[in-house]
Amino acid sequence: MLEDDQSQSIMDDESTKLLRFDPKNADGVDASALSSLVGDYSDKQEISVFRLFFLNMFAFNYGLFYASVGVLLLPEEALRMFAEDHAIFLAVMLMLAGISQLISPLAGYCSDRDTHRMGRRLPYILGGNAVLLCMIGCLYLARTFMYGWTYLGLLLVAIVALNVAYTGFTGLISDVIPSSQMGFASGVMGGLTAAGAVLGLVTIGFFLPISSAYPLYAASILVTTPLTWWAAMEQPLEDAREFRWEDVWRAYRISPESHGDFFWVFVSRTFYYMAVSCQIYIMYYLRDTMQADEVSTHARRYTAILCICSQTAAGCTSLVAGGLSDLLGRKALIYLACCGMAGVYLGYCFVHEFQWVLLFGVCYGVSNGVYLACDYALAVECLPSKEDCAKDLALWGIAAFLGTMFGPCITGPLLAWVGEVPGSTHYSIQGYYAVMGVGILYCAGCGLSLVTVRGDRERR
Repeated sequence: MLEDDQSQSIMDDESTKLLRFDPKNADGVDASALSSLVGDYSDKQEISVFRLFFLNMFAFNYGLFYASVGVLLLPEEALRMFAEDHAIFLAVMLMLAGISQLISPLAGYCSDRDTHRMGRRLPYILGGNAVLLCMIGCLYLARTFMYGWTYLGLLLVAIVALNVAYTGFTGLISDVIPSSQMGFASGVMGGLTAAGAVLGLVTIGFFLPISSAYPLYAASILVTTPLTWWAAMEQPLEDAREFRWEDVWRAYRISPESHGDFFWVFVSRTFYYMAVSCQIYIMYYLRDTMQADEVSTHARRYTAILCICSQTAAGCTSLVAGGLSDLLGRKALIYLACCGMAGVYLGYCFVHEFQWVLLFGVCYGVSNGVYLACDYALAVECLPSKEDCAKDLALWGIAAFLGTMFGPCITGPLLAWVGEVPGSTHYSIQGYYAVMGVGILYCAGCGLSLVTVRGDRERR
C-alpha cells in the first residue's frame, strides 16, 4: 500500500498536475484552474439541522450494529459455538470484520464514477443495506443450527455489505455538507452513532436474548435507511468517468508523498482501531477479575451497563466537541482523547470493583466521543482530492481494517498465552494486564501520528 499517486483516469497530464496534491508545493496549485475542472467545493449551501440529523441516521444504524455486535453478540456466539477456543475465535470474528474493509476503496472508486439516476452514493447505501438485511436472516439460521464455520462466512459477507453502504454514506456527507458545518455534522454523526450503540446495548443487554438481536438489527435497517434516502436529495453525476483497473489498484496505495497529511490521519486511525479492539474482551475481563460474584456471574448484563454509560457519555460529548473543534481545531482535542483513553486502560489494571470500572468506562466514553467528533472532520480537511472523496475516504476506512485485524491478532493470542489457566475457560489477571498495556501503546500511537498534520486552522 505504498508510494503511488491516485491519478484521475480521464484527465490529461496537465489537468492531473492541477488536481494532484503536493505537500511540498501546496501554495503552487492554480486555484482557478482547479475550480474550473472540479467545481467550487466551498460554495455548498448550509442545510437545516433537521435535514442534517436525518441524513446522518445511517450512523445510528451503524452504531447499533457495531457496538452491540462487538461487545455482546460475538463474544456470546463465540462462547456458544466454539467453547474451548472462544478467545481465539472471537479474534477470528474481529479479523473477518477487519478484512471486510478491503471492499471499501473499490466501492468508493466505483461510487465516484457512478452515473445512476439516483446519484453517486445512494445506490451503494441502499444496495449494501439490502444485502446486509438478507445476511442477518442467514446468520440467525446458522447460529440456530450451530453451523459455526458457516456463521463465520456469513458474518464476512454481512460486514462487507455494511462497509459498502458505509462507503456511500461517508461520500454522501462529504458531498452535501459545506465546510462551515463539517465540525457540527461530524459531531452529529458521532452522537447518533453513540445513540444507536446505547439502544443496542440496552435492548440486547437487558431486555432481549441474544437470538433476538438479529431481528433488532433488521428493524433498524428498515427504519433508518428511508430517512437517509429522503434527506440525501442527491443529484446524479452527468459526465461518466472511465473505469480503469490500474486506478483501482492505485486506490489501495497510500504514502506521505501521494497523500500528504491524509496519510498520517490514516495511520492515526489505524492505531485508534487497534486500541478500540481491546474493548472486545471487556465481558471476559468482568467475568474473570471482579471480586463480586454478582458481576462475574452476570458479566453480560454488567458489560451492557458499562457500555451504555460509556456510549451515552460519548454521544453527549460528541455533540458538544464537534462544534468546539471548529473553534479550537481538531488535533488538540484528539490528543486529549488519546490521553484519556490511555488513562482508562491504565486504570483498569488496578481496580477490581465494578463501580470503579464504571467510572473509568464513562471517562473512556467522554474521550471516545471527543475523538469521534473530530476524526471524520480532520480526514475531510486533509483529503488530497475533493473529486475522489469517496475513494479516499474509503481508503481512510481501510485503517479500520488494519486496526481491527492487527489489534485482535495481538491481543487475542496475548490474552490466551499470558492469561492461560490450565483446565479452565477463564483467564488470569496477568493476561488482562498485557491487553491493557498494549492498549496504552496503541493510544499513544494514535496521538503521535498526528504531530506533523496541519488541519484547516493551521493551513489558514
